[in-house]
Amino acid sequence: MEIEVYFKFILTFGLILLAARIGGELFERYLKQPPVLGELVAGIIISPFALGGLIHDPIILNFATVHGAFGLHEFNVMEVISEIAVIALLFVAGVETDVGAFLKQGLTGALVAIGGVILPFTFGYFVTMWLAPGAGIAGWLFIGAALTATSIGITVRILLEMGTLQTRAGTTILVGAVIDDIIGIVILSIVVGISSAVKAGGEINMAYISLDALKILAIGFAVWFALLIIGVKLNKYISRFLLNPFKKSGTIPIFALIIGFIIAYLVTLVDLHPVVGAYVAGLMFAATDEREDILDKTRPVMLFLAPFFFCYLGMQVDTRLFWGGAILAIILIVAAVLGKAVGCYIPARFFGKLSHAESMIVGIGMVPRGEVGLIIAGAGLLAGAISRDLFGAAVAVSLITTLITPAMLRPFFKMQLEPVTETDKPSHQDE
Repeated sequence: MEIEVYFKFILTFGLILLAARIGGELFERYLKQPPVLGELVAGIIISPFALGGLIHDPIILNFATVHGAFGLHEFNVMEVISEIAVIALLFVAGVETDVGAFLKQGLTGALVAIGGVILPFTFGYFVTMWLAPGAGIAGWLFIGAALTATSIGITVRILLEMGTLQTRAGTTILVGAVIDDIIGIVILSIVVGISSAVKAGGEINMAYISLDALKILAIGFAVWFALLIIGVKLNKYISRFLLNPFKKSGTIPIFALIIGFIIAYLVTLVDLHPVVGAYVAGLMFAATDEREDILDKTRPVMLFLAPFFFCYLGMQVDTRLFWGGAILAIILIVAAVLGKAVGCYIPARFFGKLSHAESMIVGIGMVPRGEVGLIIAGAGLLAGAISRDLFGAAVAVSLITTLITPAMLRPFFKMQLEPVTETDKPSHQDE
């Protein structure tokens, strides 16, 4: 029996990769859309809730069936591989990022993140309170929190495919998405605390909850900035002592990727998402002399694994859940798009002094909720704070915002964007 499970895992893994490759190729070649969109759609088609439901093999279905939102309940090996894939994606994005431009856009990115949290949360809370009054304060808060999420993985993949990662808009999105993730964790911790108090029938101790949230925020930013400064200021020492011993064997890129995975885990000890650690680890190597070698060797690993993640993300979607709260879902989708687009556009345009096209790219680039929205919605469902109808509406938001983002971005990418100039880039000779 164990041998059978092992062999069928290989089959399921291969089929998901095949579906992702076919979907991505069809969308890129014939529909002129980013491959990530085809991979997501392919996942929806082969999911256990669509064509996959025709398979009656319990072992294959166990691998394909979602056990929660990426490990929130039970997890299986496919979810682990998905996490590994998105960590590899963010690590490569970090290595490819211009560190000087990243720091230069830091303030703008922070303001974009704040704007992209306040407006969607407000919209989500009041829309749910209006259309689902029975959900109570815990339910309204969870949906508001789900709308604050940004899937950095989705946006990074689109930016990489369009070759716009190192534009001012692309860098601002990356800074904003990383800070958004930290703020999102703080909001989730507050919402979980309030939900637990409401469920227990006790009083809500906002002082204790707020103190706990501030602790998470402080530690999160401290770790993030510490890793960033290490990469920027100590890149010569990273090259000399960390990477140089592996130069003769040609395994520097492999070792760098291993360090990326270790840091991705370490940041979880301070309640950060592993993708934040993976991205900052990539930034650490982005300022080294070995940057191009690391990119050249790790990009194929990312290109192999990333389609699996997006296809498997599509397989998370049970479209049958949508219909129970269709009206709520539609209005929440509109609120989710407008909340991020407007909330991020304003600080990018008026504080960051980006052009209209660049600011629109920043606003739209922060729209996809993807797996992050699913995680927050899944936490609400497992905590008993939201009903399955509300969960279905949140899933619809995650799915639709992810699907429409590439098409919404394309017209603005066709406009002239101001790239990062050579003078903005850090020079190893000046160090």
